[in-house]
Amino acid sequence: MTSRKFWENFIFVAIVLVIVQMFFDELSRYLHWPIAIRNFLLFAGLFFDITFSAEFAARTILAKKQGSAPHYWLYERGWVDFLSSFPLLLLDSGPSVYLLLSGHIHEAGATIGVLNILKVVKAIRITRILRLVRIIKIFGKIHNVDSKMALHHTASISTTAVFSIIFTLMIFSFVAGNPIDDMISRRRARYTAELNKIFDIHQTTGIASEELAQKFFVADESILRVLSGERVLYSSITEDTFTNYYTNDDYLSVAGKDLTVQVSLVDIHRYASLEHIRNFFIIIFTVIAFMLFYTRHFVQTISDLIHIMNKGFRKRDYNLQIKIRDEFKDEEIFKLARFYNDAFLPAKSKRVQQQEEKKSSGLSMKDLTDFNQ
Repeated sequence: MTSRKFWENFIFVAIVLVIVQMFFDELSRYLHWPIAIRNFLLFAGLFFDITFSAEFAARTILAKKQGSAPHYWLYERGWVDFLSSFPLLLLDSGPSVYLLLSGHIHEAGATIGVLNILKVVKAIRITRILRLVRIIKIFGKIHNVDSKMALHHTASISTTAVFSIIFTLMIFSFVAGNPIDDMISRRRARYTAELNKIFDIHQTTGIASEELAQKFFVADESILRVLSGERVLYSSITEDTFTNYYTNDDYLSVAGKDLTVQVSLVDIHRYASLEHIRNFFIIIFTVIAFMLFYTRHFVQTISDLIHIMNKGFRKRDYNLQIKIRDEFKDEEIFKLARFYNDAFLPAKSKRVQQQEEKKSSGLSMKDLTDFNQ
């Protein structure tokens, strides 16, 4: 039991930390933190994905041995554990860390197809938030702590709501297309046209392309560097800043006929991260709203009533009446409660009274026989 309690607490802490990691991962992109911090968050995501995948596998194997695999998948939300483990490990954090460790992440030409796939796959990262529904256990101190029904229903409706939001976001993303890709395509087309214009002017006037590039791009905040082959002609940032803050995913290399410009994509990624952070908080507050408000409503209008009636049915001396709220008086559960108050409790009291009177009544036939002896 001690070992089981330890692992339950470990997984619980991991659930909390992975939500924190998700938020800071998006925040690091929005604020454009150094590469080292973003890589640390990437490795942290891999660790959590491995942890949750191992937990899901262990729970599935244990449930199968006990013959309760369908119960785990359907009623203990094993499908949530699956969606927030193996798909993320195999399609997001795993490939990203592999590219980083192999050094291919810095070879834009060699991995452009892989990176495009990863950008599409990253849409599923939001499914990690499904694990937030398990944090409902924190809020176990509901009005009636014995109400497992309230906890179960809150978890079920929270899971349904969160999954519906995530599914809608994913479907909308695939149907409507990715606006980030469109923004990057437009930026590439713009600077391709600029480079072609510089080359045409150079051909016509004989002015050096380097000089023209200085005039065209010196006031452009999106331009990081202008290169002629391997030689840097112009840079708006220091070499250390470029090395520590920019991977090939943070900028776009646009090659012209004699010049190449490296264009920042930080503002575009900031826009995408802001969208993700917004969706993150939408889901967070949706779950919190269910936990704080719906749970209380369910307890007060459903489980408390059933709890009182159950004790009244089972305990001889329990005669607490249920308060009938006018705004809910026409609902079935309160109609049953009114029957409990008006019919069952009086009948129960009458029966108990009759039993007590029978016990304290006059002499029985046995008493008379004993008297004659």
